[in-house]
Amino acid sequence: MKNEFFQVIYIVSILFFPLAIGYKLRGKLISQADKVSKLIIIFLTKSITPFIVMFSFWALDLSNAAIFTLPLLGVVITTLALIPAGFFSKIHKLSHRQAGSYIGAAMFSNIGYTLGGFIAFVLYGEIGFGLTVLYCLFFKPYFYTIGFYMAENYSARKATGVKDNLKRIFTEGIRLFPLLGLAAGVILNLLNLNRPLYIGGLNDILIPVTTFVYMFAIGLTMNFKAIKEFKSPVLSMSFIKFIWSPAIGISFAYFLKYQNIMGGLPLKIIVIESFMPCAIASLVLSSLFNLDQDLANSCWIFTTLLLIPLLPVLLLILSIL
Repeated sequence: MKNEFFQVIYIVSILFFPLAIGYKLRGKLISQADKVSKLIIIFLTKSITPFIVMFSFWALDLSNAAIFTLPLLGVVITTLALIPAGFFSKIHKLSHRQAGSYIGAAMFSNIGYTLGGFIAFVLYGEIGFGLTVLYCLFFKPYFYTIGFYMAENYSARKATGVKDNLKRIFTEGIRLFPLLGLAAGVILNLLNLNRPLYIGGLNDILIPVTTFVYMFAIGLTMNFKAIKEFKSPVLSMSFIKFIWSPAIGISFAYFLKYQNIMGGLPLKIIVIESFMPCAIASLVLSSLFNLDQDLANSCWIFTTLLLIPLLPVLLLILSIL
């Protein structure tokens, strides 16, 4: 119990303390806040993150082919979020633009390095982080195809074509470099090259530090003003993120017998990832396609902060499985 308490404190400190610092500094930076945030995220994604991914995959046990179904389960969880999202958008009588923002927020969760991946690392070390990276493989192709197609249907303004954006995954550094890190890690793993012992210790430092800086950068973009206007939508969004999606994830994980693989670790990773709040990516969709940014921002902030009191619940579920 004591260990779980300190895990919660550590996770909250690394994730939400820098978020608060970034938000406080937002007012001082004024118009430069978004620019500074973007520069920080681009720098980390191009420089440090690829090495973290490579080091983690180098140590991951790839002998069981069943773990490669993780990204497919990610697709299932993301897609099935459309069911309650469509239902609630009608219940709340959202406008066309608002419905697009709401559905985008419901589909995409913060499963990557800045939240789901970090929690997996704290609880299960590099192996847990590596499984998270594997799970996230579906995210960018799905986001730039299905996500863009959905947002475009709710938009009065067309953005760059889906094919062009999908192509950028393999041409732009911010999207390409983490994938190259993953590929390098897999190759080193399959070559059976022994990973130097110090690399494990290096990742123990790099992952928390980069997560802290990522969250600081995200805090620079936070805006609380519109949440009061969308009380009902953010509450129903919380149901989707913290009840519906975990129920879907756990059900399919048991169906795929994840509990019998690697001591049940893939099952626990699915629980963590299906329990995550709205992703920053949902704000990107709203911006690109001229949807309701205030609604998307409100859903993101509310569900992200709600994770703080729900962390003990997540740890309890993980301890039971």
